[in-house]
Amino acid sequence: MTSAATPDTDPVPATTAGAGSSHAHRVPVLLAAGVLAVMLVRAFLMQPYAVASDSMSPTLDQGQRVLVAKVGSPSVGDVVVADVTQAWPGPDRSTHIDDGLLGRALGSASGALGIDLGERSVLGRVVATGGDEVVCCTEGHLTVDGRPVGPRLAENAAPFRITVPQGRYFLLSDTAADAMDSRTHVGAGSDTTDGTIAADAVIGTVVTRIWPLSQLGSPSTPTTTQP
Repeated sequence: MTSAATPDTDPVPATTAGAGSSHAHRVPVLLAAGVLAVMLVRAFLMQPYAVASDSMSPTLDQGQRVLVAKVGSPSVGDVVVADVTQAWPGPDRSTHIDDGLLGRALGSASGALGIDLGERSVLGRVVATGGDEVVCCTEGHLTVDGRPVGPRLAENAAPFRITVPQGRYFLLSDTAADAMDSRTHVGAGSDTTDGTIAADAVIGTVVTRIWPLSQLGSPSTPTTTQP
């Protein structure tokens, strides 16, 4: 006589304790991966920056936040963030590191990897590149190859005439009242005495304003000269 077939049995489910243990191990790994991804984006692609002064007003005001693209080379007219730790003396204008636990974790981890998120940096508009002649002043304005640029300067602004070396940029603030730019460092206090910034000192180009949310979007570009 044929014996009765043995019924199929379901596989034994994983125990609750085992599943919970696996989940508990995944959480730190996912958090670490997320922190690493943010660090890599910040180090090589994009970086938030806190506007520390009104030197770029009315384009950007103190306290606003912008996003800086760290790929590609800036063009004349672009607003950039430049590391002036070695180039210029002056107050610390460190890049913004978010407050709170995540910000402190990013700062500590980036330091361990040799990524400096606290360089002394400034915002400035690229007005001249290698080979351009910059002169101060003509009818109260800086000129680049004879073309007036930037805000109206004080009547007692120190005169100068320079040719920007190849591979360097001349940066200008959008206002003369709180300027921290190449013009204010011509003659002394700059690593080249002409106030220019090396291409590798440019951290990135401002692509959009991210705070306040009501002003989200690319910062406006002023006319060639300002009164």
